[in-house]
Amino acid sequence: MHSLKISAGVWYLGATSDRFVKQGYRPDRTMEEKFKIAAKIKGVGGLEMHYPTEVTDANYKFLKKLANDLGLKIVQFCPHLWVDPRWKFGQFTNPDPKLRREAIDLAKRTMDLASEMEAEIMVYWPAQDGYDYPFQMDHRQALDDLVGGLAEWADHNPKQKVVVEYKAWEPRAHILLPTIGHCMTIVNEINRPNLGINIDVGHALIMKENLAESIALTCRYQKLFHTHWNDNWKLFDDDIIPGTVNFWEMIEALFWLDEWKYDGWFGLDLFPYREDPALVVEETIRNLEFGYELLDRVPRDELRECFRTSDAIKIVQLQRKMLGG
Repeated sequence: MHSLKISAGVWYLGATSDRFVKQGYRPDRTMEEKFKIAAKIKGVGGLEMHYPTEVTDANYKFLKKLANDLGLKIVQFCPHLWVDPRWKFGQFTNPDPKLRREAIDLAKRTMDLASEMEAEIMVYWPAQDGYDYPFQMDHRQALDDLVGGLAEWADHNPKQKVVVEYKAWEPRAHILLPTIGHCMTIVNEINRPNLGINIDVGHALIMKENLAESIALTCRYQKLFHTHWNDNWKLFDDDIIPGTVNFWEMIEALFWLDEWKYDGWFGLDLFPYREDPALVVEETIRNLEFGYELLDRVPRDELRECFRTSDAIKIVQLQRKMLGG
């Protein structure tokens, strides 16, 4: 049995709204209630959250103590820039220098609190750093601003790990850094020891990336600091239970995380609109553990031999053997 470090996002442990049912499909919960729900789920050892929407200047000390009392680690602490309409035309790339400075300053304030919360990872998701129409963005200037903002943020506290999370679209029609290649280019250019990448499984899948290949690219440069787990139908970021649609992609990704000796967290970035979120987290953990159980049904050396021989027939036989055939 693999011992996975599992962290759950607090944002889906209460009400989760869509654009049709804005109040969500169930009553919302307080942060204290969400922390306590997470603590009751077997296998969850950490929490992920945002500032200043979920964690505030008024409650962060209380929430840190609560997490400690419940035996939970604060894993991800993220500036919630994309939910503020001030940054509807960009966060670190906003064409207004005043708004750009406010975004960077809020990220720095989040980093200061992350230190207080003893958070392991900070995430920058360039959700509003993008465009919806041709000629809407100065791409040359936007890349300059994004690189400058990320470098300044990382340098604010070199001891704090920061990750960039890539995604192709939503909320903008086009978001900057849509693929692992775009992301690695920028991270390697900035070249800070504390700046890495978070691979969100669903974000990779909607761009038809093969997870194993994306993992290889980040691990080659020792930049895979965090992972987010979910699944989708490759058309939209559905954030459903991992392994329910893209099963073999998940299994191969787990194999390669082992090969690269990944020792980071398995963050669960889910969006259970209608299902009980605690049950969705439980089933996600079971699916990840089951993935490793299947891998353990065949000798790893037999899988590695397939890399040398490119024997597709043998691969299919091993896949069937994993499933008990």
